[in-house]
Amino acid sequence: MTRRHVWLTIQAAATVALLALLFQRFDWAAFGALLRRMSPAFYAGSLLAVVAGQLLYALRWQVVLDGMGVTVPYLDVLRQFLIGIFFSNVMPTAIGGDAAKVYYLGRRFGYVEVGASVFVDRFLGFLWLSITGATLAWLAGGDSSLFVLNRNLLTMFAIVFTAILTVAWVAPLDRLLSDDRWPRRVAAWMPRVREVADVVRRGACRPSTLAVSAAVTLGYALLLTLVYLRYFTASGVPPVSPLAVANIVIGMAIFVNVPISVNGIGLREQLHSLLFATLGVPKEVSVSLAVLLFSHFLLLSLAGYVVWFRIKPAAVSSVPA
Repeated sequence: MTRRHVWLTIQAAATVALLALLFQRFDWAAFGALLRRMSPAFYAGSLLAVVAGQLLYALRWQVVLDGMGVTVPYLDVLRQFLIGIFFSNVMPTAIGGDAAKVYYLGRRFGYVEVGASVFVDRFLGFLWLSITGATLAWLAGGDSSLFVLNRNLLTMFAIVFTAILTVAWVAPLDRLLSDDRWPRRVAAWMPRVREVADVVRRGACRPSTLAVSAAVTLGYALLLTLVYLRYFTASGVPPVSPLAVANIVIGMAIFVNVPISVNGIGLREQLHSLLFATLGVPKEVSVSLAVLLFSHFLLLSLAGYVVWFRIKPAAVSSVPA
């Protein structure tokens, strides 16, 4: 058994354990009633919010690519982004989506540049999510142990990501990565490392890129927060703090990327249950919304599969015999 299979087995076991724990003392009748009572207007609106968010994320990636000097039409970026969603949500791997984007777009525009753009795009997303989430957590208050843990983790992430961006912006990388500073075996790799570092710096440290990535990340977080608030109201949940809901939505967007379960299944639902319980939201309400939003991503994954299926023959035919 390979390491990949071992890790996948561990993730599968974690997924089963998380779901088993989640569904202990779970009111399935209430869960089903919530889904049946959902209005078509809310379903369509929540789907549009998720689609709009992915369209914005594709735009953010295009802006990062442009900052690196790689000009890619938006429709091409969107196609690769949809393929990434398909691999991330359907294929049993945590990095499949990013790897697919690098592979398919990198064949045309360079693997170094595209790989660096995917890294920078992810990094900037986590940067603004952690900064905003930490700020909201301190503003919203809350003294439950889970809320405090969420606030402390977001604050730590915000500090770390900000420090990394600052170092990337101001550090003399050419001098730090010069050949004469490293042992001979390592020095042979330094030209390549400097090339990648330069591409990453150009993509991450341009003011316009930072501004667009902030606007996109925060705009989508606001959209999702409105969806959550509307669903809670329609489900009969007493009024909750919009700041606290936004903080939890942002925190989950970061923590669900921890690769302890298969494609975040189980972890996503547990985060909904535990974090929203601190606001008095019943488990069945928060989990039903998590399932609804995940179903939207599965629809987008289907669109990604169609795009991937259409470009596969071209990819095969381009391989020399």
